[in-house]
Amino acid sequence: MLDNRSSCYERTKLLDVLPSKSPSSECFIASLRQNVWILLDYHATRISDSSLRLTSHILQCSILSLILLNVIVAIVDSSQGPHVRSAWYQLFLYTSTVVFTIEYLLRLWSCTEDKHHQSPLLQRIQWIIKPMSLIDLAALIPFYLEIGSELITWPTYSGTISLRALRLLRILSFLRLERSYNALHNLMIIFRRKQEEFLVVSYLTTVLVLTSSTIIFFMENQAQPKVFSSIGTCAWWSIETITSLGYGDIVPVTNTGRCFASILALWGIILFTIPGAVLGSGFIELMLEKQRREIRDFTEFAYKSDVVEESNTIGEKVDETVSSSSFQFKEVEASRSQASRLELLHVNMDRLALQQVHYCANIFSSNAQLLCG
Repeated sequence: MLDNRSSCYERTKLLDVLPSKSPSSECFIASLRQNVWILLDYHATRISDSSLRLTSHILQCSILSLILLNVIVAIVDSSQGPHVRSAWYQLFLYTSTVVFTIEYLLRLWSCTEDKHHQSPLLQRIQWIIKPMSLIDLAALIPFYLEIGSELITWPTYSGTISLRALRLLRILSFLRLERSYNALHNLMIIFRRKQEEFLVVSYLTTVLVLTSSTIIFFMENQAQPKVFSSIGTCAWWSIETITSLGYGDIVPVTNTGRCFASILALWGIILFTIPGAVLGSGFIELMLEKQRREIRDFTEFAYKSDVVEESNTIGEKVDETVSSSSFQFKEVEASRSQASRLELLHVNMDRLALQQVHYCANIFSSNAQLLCG
């Protein structure tokens, strides 16, 4: 029994993904659960085992393709009749439901490998209430609601609308792409870090809308009392002018009102370039931090690794004293590989920083030209 456990621990060490393996009397089940968690929850680039990395990549591509196909089918289905269903549609619906259900259950079963200092029940409860798990569940429920609706006959028009609404809810499966790209998570990080800048922009926008609404009310109320009837209606006109929507439902007719509308439209362009600059700089800072994390992770991996899997052809020869010792040869090759990769990452960081400077300079120069013009 001890030999089996030791072999299982050695397999976990070779994977080099999870920090430690939870003690279990059934080594095969524990190892299988560990591999399932690695395949479903970790990115393929973080898996050292080549077979697991390839399997994870194929699995992720298959799931993403199925999600996109479901979104396309839901969009096409919105233009058809509520009761138009073919055999291919039924087969695709059942296949998607089975695949997404198996994936969700496998994630729920293997999530205990994430943390080993808690009970399995508590770990599964914590996994269920995570945002990404709730998104998976919200995208899975419409499939079962639609399948269950086949057993019900809809006699009224409201029932037909409810059936079509159930089908369109499958578009929520598109949110499951967040697990692979983390776009919304990165956007929330940027908003959290730049909240002071966005608060300033929100304050300036509110002041501009209220001020312009009051001014245009006194300019156009006498000429168009039914159109510019209140400051609230004028606030809609101000937002429409600042954002350059151009609906045309409310238009000033006096000369002073038109001049003021032109000035307000120009200031709206200047105002909305500020959040764009803040958002762009936040994304660049996030990319720079990602580069720094890659440098740190690679440095830690280089110092902890005993064997170098890949060697870079940087030098032409190695000294005879180094070539006589295989251990020293591997050590020199590892240091050269580390130095070249660190140099490449530093070059990328400098390039991103230079792009940030040019980006901010272009935005401020365009604002200055608009102000001068």
